[in-house]
Amino acid sequence: MKRVFTLTLAICIGMMASFPLSLMAQCTCANGSAATPITNTLTLSPTNASSATLTFPKMDPSIGDLACLSLAYNLSASSISGARNLAPSTALLPTSNPLYTPTGKTEYSFDLLTSATINGPGFSVVKPYHTYYGPDSLGAYGQPDDTITYGPDNVLNGISGTRNFGANPAYLGSGSISLSYSISGGLTTTEGGLNYVQKVQTTYWGDFTLTYYWCPSTPLAISIEDFTATPQGHSILLQWLANINPNNSIYEIQISTDGKNFTSLTQTTADPDATGPTAKYQYQYNPDQTNVDKLYFRIRETTATGKIGYSQVLVVNKNGSAEAAFISYQVYPNPVTNSLSFRFNSAQNGRFRLELVNTAGQVVQQKAVTLAGTSEIGMDLNPRPVKGLYFLRTTDLTHDRQYTSKVYVN
Repeated sequence: MKRVFTLTLAICIGMMASFPLSLMAQCTCANGSAATPITNTLTLSPTNASSATLTFPKMDPSIGDLACLSLAYNLSASSISGARNLAPSTALLPTSNPLYTPTGKTEYSFDLLTSATINGPGFSVVKPYHTYYGPDSLGAYGQPDDTITYGPDNVLNGISGTRNFGANPAYLGSGSISLSYSISGGLTTTEGGLNYVQKVQTTYWGDFTLTYYWCPSTPLAISIEDFTATPQGHSILLQWLANINPNNSIYEIQISTDGKNFTSLTQTTADPDATGPTAKYQYQYNPDQTNVDKLYFRIRETTATGKIGYSQVLVVNKNGSAEAAFISYQVYPNPVTNSLSFRFNSAQNGRFRLELVNTAGQVVQQKAVTLAGTSEIGMDLNPRPVKGLYFLRTTDLTHDRQYTSKVYVN
């Protein structure tokens, strides 16, 4: 039998039906379906400069949480290529030389390689193009026919694409964010040697659309602390602490198989007989062994005044081992005053770096640490940053993983 109980009072929980009682979509970035888009479009007029700056307004973090970003582009470019032979007449070469030609000219074949690159915080797009020219006979250096011109050729003819990437604090705040767009390339010979000079002039233009997908700020649960999901054989033990001064809340345990759509497992009310500053609750869940690979859990708190808040989301994989994945961690306290703790829901090994990042994308404080079978990293805010919104970026340097969460500094 599954039970939710405090340390002082056991509350029996009946089995839920096999079908979901209610379906609640969590604001998500998947295809932008549940998040609200803010679209910014920029048209780049034709230019032959080697690079250009694409300037977009940042997203105001006060309207909600940035879920993800999307950059759509339509690129066009036209190149004119030129080459000049620097070699003397090949008639001066012995007939056994592979470069010898009866006409005295040099036979050249060229490969034009051009690459368009878009760079910005959190992403990079590279679109290469190449084509072949020749073979063509160029006269000896100084002769009227020592030069040849190719093009104009449409090296990028309306190439379109979209790059989706996750939330990045560099795109939040006031002011603007700058992306770079550049064209590079040149001619290389596939025949004729290296005794030549070349020049490529490319004119390019395009349309760029940067879309922010945002969600309403997730309300944090008022009283929930230390929410954990601990595998125990084929079951999962969910535990949390709740502040009881005062507390007339209802706690609803929710589960998801995709991290986006949650259903209710069960609910319980705050224990009126609990003593001390906090009460401990726990629930044992026995997952269906035919279930998907990962299970996501969270606690929904409804206070006596009707205010709703959520715990952090924890993820456990099918075989019962806790997984320190993208959303399986906790930052507390939040809001923070002088110090904070970053805690995984399982022990970790390796080198980690914590960075407190402001909404302009600047690292204001950082800390490096090595974990050996522990799950928590503490960080003192000294000196304390100015009051406001920040992001805590935790990087697992050993396993090349990164975790980001919103932090408010009082």
